[in-house]
Parts: sequence; C-alpha cells; structure tokens
Amino acid sequence: MLIQDQDYVLLKDGRLLTVHGDCHPPGHLVGEISFVPCVNGDYTFFRTGYRKAYVTGGRGMAERDRERARWETGTCFDHAHPFSTKSLVPLTEVERHLSAAVDPRSETVPGSFLHRYTEAHMRELRHLLGDALLDAPLGLTGSARLLLQECSVRSLHDFDILFIGGPETVRTIARRLAAYGKARPEARLREHGKGWRIRLRTGAGILCPFFRYPEPSDSPLAGLTSVQTMIRDVTVRGRVIDDLHGAYLPTLIKVSPEWASEPLPVEASQHLLVLISHMRHRGDFLPGDRGTFTGELCHLSAHGGDLVTLSVVDGSDSRMDSSLWAAL
Repeated sequence: MLIQDQDYVLLKDGRLLTVHGDCHPPGHLVGEISFVPCVNGDYTFFRTGYRKAYVTGGRGMAERDRERARWETGTCFDHAHPFSTKSLVPLTEVERHLSAAVDPRSETVPGSFLHRYTEAHMRELRHLLGDALLDAPLGLTGSARLLLQECSVRSLHDFDILFIGGPETVRTIARRLAAYGKARPEARLREHGKGWRIRLRTGAGILCPFFRYPEPSDSPLAGLTSVQTMIRDVTVRGRVIDDLHGAYLPTLIKVSPEWASEPLPVEASQHLLVLISHMRHRGDFLPGDRGTFTGELCHLSAHGGDLVTLSVVDGSDSRMDSSLWAAL
C-alpha cells in the first residue's frame, strides 16, 4: 500500500487523517487529524457526520493546539522538532485509504455538481497555466476528494487540486499562479488571517493548489534516519535565495541570514535551509523575499546527505516581511 502526501486515511476510531509529506517512520504515517466524527457536523462522509478538527469558532487553530493521534514509533520521529505538531499513526490503525491520485476530470460523476465544478476550474487553469498544465499529472485532495462520488453535493468552499511533479515543473506552476495574482488584484485571496500567493480567486471559485513529488524518494527528507537539535530556540531574519522545494509540504526554502537571535554555526551562517512543516506558507516565499522564522536549528541525516535546517512548525512562527505581491 503506497500512501503519499495529501492522501486521506480513515482510522479505525473513525477519525480522518490527511497524510503530510513523504517522510514517515517505518510502518507509520505522518499527518494531521483533519476531520472527526460529529453528529451535528457540517460534513457527511461514509454516511457519518464530521466536523473539521482544526477549526474552532470559525477560525483555524494554531498547529500546536490541534488534536493529534500519536503512537510511539521507536524512531527519531518521536521527539524530532519537525514532527512535534503532527500525528504519528501506525498502518495497523488504518481502516481505509483514499488516494489523492485521482484525476478529477475523469473520476467525478458526470452531470454532478462536482463534475461541473471541476470543469469550470479546469477552464480557469488552462487560462492561468497554459502549456505548464500539461506537464504535471493532476489529483484531488480536500473535501472534494472525500466527496468524489457523492452526487448530493451542491457547493464547496474551494477546489483542492493536486499537481504531481518534480521541483522544476512545480516551481514553474507556482510562479505562474503567483504572477497571475500579482497582475490581477481581484484574484488575490486573503483568508485565515493572511494573504495567499498561490491560492487564488478565479471565475470558478477559490483555487487551492497542492503539490507533491512523483515518488516519495524525490523528497529531500527521504530516508530520514536522524534529527538532532543544535539550538533549541532561535529566530532568523533573512532573504530567500532558493525556492526550488518551496511549494511542497513540508516547505523547504534557502535563505541568506541577515540577523539571528543566536550565533549560527558556520555551515548555516551564509546559507540556511528553513523547513516549514505547517501548510500556511507553501508557495509564498520567492527569491528576493524577506521573512522571519522561529524554531529549532536541527541537524538531519537522510539518504541525500546531511542537512542543517531551521525547523518551523507553527503558522505563527513564520512571517513574510516583504510585500506578498511585489515584483516577481
């Protein structure tokens, strides 16, 4: 069973978990509890009422305060800062797997609202992306994926499209989406207390893009074996110099530090990798942008080599200091 980023799994206790990233402990999944059973919930999946687990009072909760399901894995994931706000669930607790690798153009029920909604968004995407749209296979996540074969749906808040592609393809798509928002103020989206660079308002509704690697081994964190904290609490301000992996989850960008609350080791003082585990800044940071990041400086060992990264886990711990829609 190959379970990948942005897939859903239904747990045996009825909760729904969204898979986050492609780096998991053996026999386990990293993710976030996204929906929990609720008799009076706003959603119905599998003939059961559900509510969003990460929302209270109509507002998104801080990642640190969200409901989690955690089992001991006997690996570095149990205490590693990048996974401290995530759920860690054994595969033995999975009741059902819902892959995000379903093409909404062919998998939605003909004549249904979701089919028409998909067609409208695809027209907008062809206009937005042109030939770039042809370079990445498509999938579907979010509530639209959970309601894929449900004909009674009459509305959706947004369209959670999944692009499956390598870093260069994904960066091209993300930058075209950002350029569209820069050129058209009416397309810019402010929601959940922030502006979004690649989530857009289009003629079809709110477009919410996600991106994942074609293979889990393509992730820079693939084969993670060790995470060691170097500095417990550090804040860094700097300028982004590389966004090649800046639209995936987790988001990985490279910054040139301009100020730090603690002395940085030599290997991180000029070029620092920032690993953002929350979802609120995917695709936001482009080269030339300035940001402020707070977290733990960690040494990671993975198949691709050793990485020194600033691990950021909560949405309140990363901030865009540049104009979101400045020149690209």
